[in-house]
Amino acid sequence: MKINTVRLRAMIGWLGMLLPWIVVLLTGSFPPSISATWYTNACTPFMIILGSASFLLISYKGYERIDDIILTCSGIAGLMICLFPCKNPWEEMAEVGTFLVNMHTSHIIHSVSAILFFGLLAYNSFFLFTKSSGNMTANKRIRNIIYKISGVGMLASFLILLLPAFPIKVWLTEAFALFFFGISFLTKAEIYSWLFCDPRETAASAAKK
Repeated sequence: MKINTVRLRAMIGWLGMLLPWIVVLLTGSFPPSISATWYTNACTPFMIILGSASFLLISYKGYERIDDIILTCSGIAGLMICLFPCKNPWEEMAEVGTFLVNMHTSHIIHSVSAILFFGLLAYNSFFLFTKSSGNMTANKRIRNIIYKISGVGMLASFLILLLPAFPIKVWLTEAFALFFFGISFLTKAEIYSWLFCDPRETAASAAKK
């Protein structure tokens, strides 16, 4: 069975962009972080959405082997975020997560996984999505600008953590990073159809008919 990669990219993009807001909707408030959802009534939807996005990343087949490696590793990192929760912001706990490991150990694994998740996706957006197999069209140049802005945006979002403390600082960081992640994949999914309809390409297609 052949996987529809365009639909796959769109699903990955929408899942990423909507996750922060689904969490807010289900909990009825802005949690300290999206990861803190693990300890709320929205734990199951959080696990399903992030887990599904992670499996889709692992299933995604790029044009080259490096695409598969980067996205598979980012998908594995996403699953690690699910399996090893961050610290409980409301109370101290001895053991947490699917494997009931020490909470502090789980928090370290969770944090490293989150850094790898966004770092690999930023690399993918900036360096891999911007590749071209032929002559670069005007619209491809525009798409590359979007990919690069998205890649930088994912990493730049973490600069919010340098601001003075406020209740939703981590949530806002994650929400911005996921927003840029979603924009990158939705662009790749050809959601913005006008960016995939270069005049030269259209003329060539018409000539073949």
